[in-house]
Amino acid sequence: MKKSMSLLGICIVFTLLLVACSMEERKTAVVNKDIKEPVVYDAEEDIDQVVINEMESFSEVKGSSEKTLTNKEDIKTIQDAFLNANKEPGVADMSDPHYKLLVGANSYYLWIHESSGTIMNRKDTHVIYSLSEEAAQGVYKLLNSIYGENNNDQ
Repeated sequence: MKKSMSLLGICIVFTLLLVACSMEERKTAVVNKDIKEPVVYDAEEDIDQVVINEMESFSEVKGSSEKTLTNKEDIKTIQDAFLNANKEPGVADMSDPHYKLLVGANSYYLWIHESSGTIMNRKDTHVIYSLSEEAAQGVYKLLNSIYGENNNDQ
C-alpha cells in the first residue's frame, strides 16, 4: 500500500510539473506577443507631419538640420516604407544613424542608402527593420530632394 501511494504521489507530482511547464510555455508566448511593439505607429493613425533631423551620432543631431514634411505624398512615402519594413533576426549593432525621424508619437533612427535602408524604433534599440529596395529608393530620393546629395554611402 505504501509503495502504491508513493508511486501515485510521484505520478501526481510529475503530472503537475508537465501541466505547469505547458502553461508557462503558453503564457510566455502570449506575453511575448503582447509586448512585441510594431515597427511603427498604428496604421490608422493620421500623420500630418514627419520631423526629420540629420544625425552626427546616436545622441547628437546635426545643427540646423531639422526639416518638417507636411506634403501628404512625402509622408505616405515614409509611412509605407516603415509599415512594410521587415524585422531582422539577431541583436542590432549599428553604426551612427544618418537620420532621426519623428513619425506621429514615435521616433526612429534611419540608415539609408540608394537601394537599401534600415530603421530602428528608438524605444527598442535591440531590433532593426530593413526597408525593401523599392521603399529605400523612394525614401533616399525624398531625403536627397530635401537635404541634397549626402554622404550616406560612405
